[in-house]
Amino acid sequence: MIKNILILAFFSVMMLACNNGEKNTEQKPLPYSVVKKEHEKELLEWNKEIIEIDNTVIDKFIERRKWDMQISGTGLYYQIYHNGDGEKAKDDKIAEFTYTTMMLNGQILYSSQDLGNRFMHLGHNQEESGLNEGLMMMRVGDKARFILPPHLAFGVPGDGYLVPPYTILVYDVELISLKNKE
Repeated sequence: MIKNILILAFFSVMMLACNNGEKNTEQKPLPYSVVKKEHEKELLEWNKEIIEIDNTVIDKFIERRKWDMQISGTGLYYQIYHNGDGEKAKDDKIAEFTYTTMMLNGQILYSSQDLGNRFMHLGHNQEESGLNEGLMMMRVGDKARFILPPHLAFGVPGDGYLVPPYTILVYDVELISLKNKE
């Protein structure tokens, strides 16, 4: 009996301490803009950490293959390993290219051998901005490798088909031709 009284007394003291003698008032939810501003810095730091982790994984991948790659300001890893002598890629051209798209584990997702050559309207691609950026560095006849971190590929959702969510992609491409938009 004394044990039950002590437990009841303990919980009563704890409730008084938690309420601090004030009435319990409901807080109104904060507007989205206020919540966003409060968490913006935290989200930016989180994204920076994710990008650092991706870069470490990519660097180790490149090191194992002994590739001599460079990194652009956007975070695109690139290497033109065969120089062609054709026209330089330009904004608003239609690029035709052969390609192999794979994940870092070596699994091939898409290939021109299976699906035919791809065409991209340079400067106008919204999804694979890293591939568009890489093609803009090339000349007709060039062969290149690109490694696209998720933010330059299909991002968090993936492509809805074979590219899983938040995937680093490796492209091996050859620029076949450049045509004017018709």
